[in-house]
Amino acid sequence: MPTYPFLTRAYGPSAKGSTLTWEDLDNSLLFLSSSINELNFTPLSGSNYIFVEANGTPTQNGLSLSASYVQAKNSSPSATNRIAILAGPGKYTFSSSFNLNTQYIDVVSLTGECDVLVTGSGTIIVSANDAYVRGIDVDVKNFTITSSLPLLKIKNCKGGDYSFGGNTPPVVGSPASPGYTIAGTFIDCEGGDYSFAGLGSAYGSFTGCVGGNFSFGSYCDGTFINCTAGDYSFAYDADIEGGKLQNCTAGDYSFAAIGNIMPGATLNNCIGGLDSFAQGINSVTGTLIGCILTNGSFNILNVGLGGQLIACANSNGSNVTYP
Repeated sequence: MPTYPFLTRAYGPSAKGSTLTWEDLDNSLLFLSSSINELNFTPLSGSNYIFVEANGTPTQNGLSLSASYVQAKNSSPSATNRIAILAGPGKYTFSSSFNLNTQYIDVVSLTGECDVLVTGSGTIIVSANDAYVRGIDVDVKNFTITSSLPLLKIKNCKGGDYSFGGNTPPVVGSPASPGYTIAGTFIDCEGGDYSFAGLGSAYGSFTGCVGGNFSFGSYCDGTFINCTAGDYSFAYDADIEGGKLQNCTAGDYSFAAIGNIMPGATLNNCIGGLDSFAQGINSVTGTLIGCILTNGSFNILNVGLGGQLIACANSNGSNVTYP
């Protein structure tokens, strides 16, 4: 787990006296008292943090955050020298999209809430792998991630359609794009249609995330806990290749509706609509436990060698266990 090279406080409540992790950063107000000059409220920076007050116009706030990111890049960030930019709540407008393109620089809301509001036409584009981003809301714009970035962690952020690695549908008559492979960690994030590797491969960790239609990949092989999506989600037109899906809910034609639920895949207490859970011509060779169809019935003829349906329920309330 990434750590900051300085120690938490040695005395007082929750004394730790050891190196600070990104989770400590997420839960601590350690920086607040040392980030503001008590005499004139001038924003300060330390060896490993920069505080952005957001007390100007949206454009001024955007310029301040951009300048802070440049300052962090010039501070030699590394695996042993992480830099945290703590952004105060407010509106931030950028002349062009704000690119988070350098590893070991974390950009987080000071409060932990999703209150760093990116206004105007610019959005956030993340291409840095080992980074932590928290509390940024780009409104209806695409919170853009265009590559796998397996070490990326994003928490409590919001975007519109195609956010968090989603891909746009192909133009009619053009070949379909394979979409993006997304392998980072996403916690309590919200996107619109085609979000979270929509039309691509969702190979990361997703907890408490909400997407629209066509979300959470054409292929799934990751960890999905307490996630919610619309229709055509969770590997709608391809395969759930493996991984764990627990307490996830989607609309119609979801959970490999026309694909396979393959060996190594476990779906626990998931809820899908019409024709969900491999209802097409393909097979279930993974394990479904306590899953529920809100429309229709499970087709036990689709259960292949090694596949299991355990205490699942059809929309009429009848239970299904097979074999």
